[in-house]
Amino acid sequence: MKNINNTYLYDIAAIILAYLRDEVDEEGQRKLKVWLEESDSHKTLFARIQDEKMQYEDIQKILSYDAGGAWQVVQQKAARRRRKRLTRVYRVAVSVVIIFGVAIAFLLREEATTVVPVVKVEEITPGRSMAKLTVASGDVYHLDSLHQVDLITSLAENNGKEVVFIDRQLEEGEREIKYNKVEIPRGGEYQIVLGDGTRVYLNAQTELRFPESFASSEQRLVYLSGEAYFEVTKNPSKPFVVQCKDYAVKVLGTSFNVNSYEGDETSKTTLATGKVEIDMDGKQTILNPGQQAIIKNGEVNVKEVDVEVYTTWMFDNFRFQSESIQEIMTKLSRWYAIDVFYMNESVRNYHFTGYLPRYAKIADVLELLSLTTNIKFDVEGKTVIVMEK
Repeated sequence: MKNINNTYLYDIAAIILAYLRDEVDEEGQRKLKVWLEESDSHKTLFARIQDEKMQYEDIQKILSYDAGGAWQVVQQKAARRRRKRLTRVYRVAVSVVIIFGVAIAFLLREEATTVVPVVKVEEITPGRSMAKLTVASGDVYHLDSLHQVDLITSLAENNGKEVVFIDRQLEEGEREIKYNKVEIPRGGEYQIVLGDGTRVYLNAQTELRFPESFASSEQRLVYLSGEAYFEVTKNPSKPFVVQCKDYAVKVLGTSFNVNSYEGDETSKTTLATGKVEIDMDGKQTILNPGQQAIIKNGEVNVKEVDVEVYTTWMFDNFRFQSESIQEIMTKLSRWYAIDVFYMNESVRNYHFTGYLPRYAKIADVLELLSLTTNIKFDVEGKTVIVMEK
C-alpha cells in the first residue's frame, strides 16, 4: 500500500462535511480550495458529493443492509417527528455515507493499491426497545413484551416502546413516597412519560428511579445512572431534580441531556432549552442553553457545545465531534451489547468526527470508522478487536 497521510484525508473529509452543513470556517474554505486545486479528480469527486441523486445511489451501494428500506424508514420517521427535520435527517444519512464513506474510500483508492479487509461478518444486532420495570411492591414487568400495566398509585399505558404513567391524587394520610425503577439493558432503549407529563428518553445500560406519584412531594425527585434526555413539564411550585451519583440537576421546565454512567471518569449535563442548576457538594453552577457541565474529580467545568452532538442518540444516528475511538467504542458497546479489546494503547486515542448510523449492521459501522482513521477491526463472537492498520 502506498504511504497515505491519513490525518490529511481525515481533515479534508471533516471540512467537506462542514461545507455541506454550512458550517465551514474561513480556514476550512482555504484548505478546501487548496485540495480542489491539487487535481481534477478532486474536483470531480467534490461535484459528485454535492449531487443528491448520486448521494442516494452511493448510500445504496455502501450499506449492505436494505438500503431502500432504510431510506424509507428515515423519511417516515422524519415526517412523523416534524417535517422540518427532514432536511437535517437527510443530511445525516448523506454525511455518514458520502463524507466518511464514499469520499474517503475514493481518496484511499486513488492513493492505495490494495484494500485491507475490515471485519469478519458476525451477527451482532443494534439495540432495540427493551426495558424492565420494577414497581415499589417488587413486581417486575418486561415492558417490551407487555401492554397495559396497573399499578397501585398510577396507571401505566405501555406500547412496547414507550410507557406512560398517569398520576392520581393520593388519599388523605398517604404520604410515603414509593419508587418505581426502570432498567434499560445493554442493547436497549426506551421512552417513558412520568406522571407529571415529563418525557424521558433512556439510553442503553441506564437505570431511572422515580416516584409512583409526585402528589405528596415538594419536589419531583428522580435518580439516574446512565444516560437520559429529559423534556421537563413546567411547574414552578415543584422543581424537577435529577439526582446522579455525585451531583444533582435542578430545573423548573426545560430540556437537557444527562450522561452519568457508573465507571466513567466524567459525567456531562448538556442544556438544550431553559435553565438548569448543577448542585455539587453545596456549590451551585447555572447552565444556559448551549452549555455543558463536565463533572470530573469533584469539579464542575462549563463550556459551550453543539447540543446536537449530545442528543442525536435519541434518533437514527450517533454524532461524534472529535471523540476518541475509546469513547466511541464505549458507546457502541452499550448499544450493540458487545465487548471491546484493544490490541495496544495507542489505538484508543484516534479521533473521529461525523455521523454513524444507529440501526446499521456492526460491520457497516466499523467500516465507516476504519475508512477515516488508521485503525481496523476484527470481530470474534461478541468481541470487537481494535488494532492499527
